[in-house]
Amino acid sequence: MIPPILHQTWKTEEVPERFKPWIDSWQHHNPGWRRMFWTDRTLLEFVGRHYPDFLPTFCNYPVGIMRADAARYLLLHHFGGVYADIDCECVAPFTPIMAEERVVMCHEPAAHLPMHIPYRGMTHLLFNGTMASPPGHPFWPHLMSYLPGLAGSKDVLDATGPCVLTSAQISFPDQSALAIHPPALFAPLDNKGLTETGTTTPGAETLSIHHWAGTWLNGEPRPGLWKKLRRQFYRARYRATRGEQMSLEEARADIDASVLEAPPPTGGNVAVLVPLRDAAEHIGPFLDNLMSQDYPCERLKLVFCEGDSADGSWEKLQAAVEPLKGRFRDIVLLQKHLGTPLARDRRHQAKLQRIRRGGLAKVRNHLIAQGLDASDDWALWVDIDVWYYPHDIVETLIGTGRRIVVPNCVIHPNGGSFDMNSFVSLPVYRDYRYYRDTRDGLHQPPPYWHGRRHLSDVRHLERIDLDAVGGTMLLVDASLHRGGLVFPEKPYRDLIETEGFGVLARDLGVTPLGLPRVEIMHVPW
Repeated sequence: MIPPILHQTWKTEEVPERFKPWIDSWQHHNPGWRRMFWTDRTLLEFVGRHYPDFLPTFCNYPVGIMRADAARYLLLHHFGGVYADIDCECVAPFTPIMAEERVVMCHEPAAHLPMHIPYRGMTHLLFNGTMASPPGHPFWPHLMSYLPGLAGSKDVLDATGPCVLTSAQISFPDQSALAIHPPALFAPLDNKGLTETGTTTPGAETLSIHHWAGTWLNGEPRPGLWKKLRRQFYRARYRATRGEQMSLEEARADIDASVLEAPPPTGGNVAVLVPLRDAAEHIGPFLDNLMSQDYPCERLKLVFCEGDSADGSWEKLQAAVEPLKGRFRDIVLLQKHLGTPLARDRRHQAKLQRIRRGGLAKVRNHLIAQGLDASDDWALWVDIDVWYYPHDIVETLIGTGRRIVVPNCVIHPNGGSFDMNSFVSLPVYRDYRYYRDTRDGLHQPPPYWHGRRHLSDVRHLERIDLDAVGGTMLLVDASLHRGGLVFPEKPYRDLIETEGFGVLARDLGVTPLGLPRVEIMHVPW
């Protein structure tokens, strides 16, 4: 059963006065309970003593709220009892639930859902501000197994909060071991102080109330004068330097509208499309990986396009594929020289990206035009310096039933996304930083910009609809390419190449799918 223990946490032992009446309410309604109050210091010692394997993840969280979130799950697993945020007020004895052998939780108020779950594809969200559990319940280790892979997430909700809690609940194999209640039980009021019926009066079944003090749900503060002036300046620069952009109408005119409405292909012929430059060292291992795939080689066509190499890649490629003729459905070797040499150590400079990424789009489109034909059902784009992927990756991507699919490209298992061109765009205010980070018509924010979520940010999800896609590995219904949906060679909505392709496809009604937990690995240079 649930032991009569109350867990609460704060940064130090000095709790602000405004919280003390709510803290005292727990003892008033539940006399005799053992109260265990935890500070940042005592939580660290608790984790180090009882969960040493989790300590590196715990210590590397960038903000205290992530440590507080993770610790509450460990406390409930180790001791059992009731966890309550210090802005939660107890309004009735907890006697009705204390005989439970299940974990007791409730939903977040419905008013919060539009702010947090749409792009994640979730149907509900659990509240983690008050929870109750018997000690040693198996749900908590199940939840904790998600956390190391989410330690780098930009969003607390995904890294340690209600979103990962909800995903763990959905995936837990024994749903009968969980008691999930409506919001009224522990969180009857939303962050505006209203119930689902629009009143401020909780129902009779309410045991505690969350007052949402100090919550991040209130959004960013209004920009001051200095930020407004900076926005005007950078927006003017953005407009003056944006250059030519592709419009949706222009793109639509080049696309066969019938292919946009078609279902995914039923055939299994795959064209593996590989652009390469100065990649001599990767050619042999790349071919070995392909031949070790579970997917039958006789269903694969290999199409390579080399250009502007200075390390003998073309000659090595020719020699490497010669013994393989007859093992694959076909092998096609192409060349396209752009004549734009870019040193490896300079190729990611912001001022070069319009030329560089536009050139990559030209190479990809050359592969489409010269490498795809009516016999190909799928186009599988793979960077030649992707060194690991699961043996069943082709079946996994095709098996999603979607027409554009990407896995999560990382440097090491459970690491942050390496291919940051796969992302969801959040509906954030375009402040001065957006326009400052848009160079020559390309939006190039820093890697962890708050307006994007990458696949490693949402690793608790099996799948997620994306806006933009990366090309380190990308599966596309070949009929889309043949029908004119190709990679923008000039920016579309301030994005180009694979990113522009993904956003354009979504605007045309074909939504790309990301697989956060399906990992492929790129060489780390």
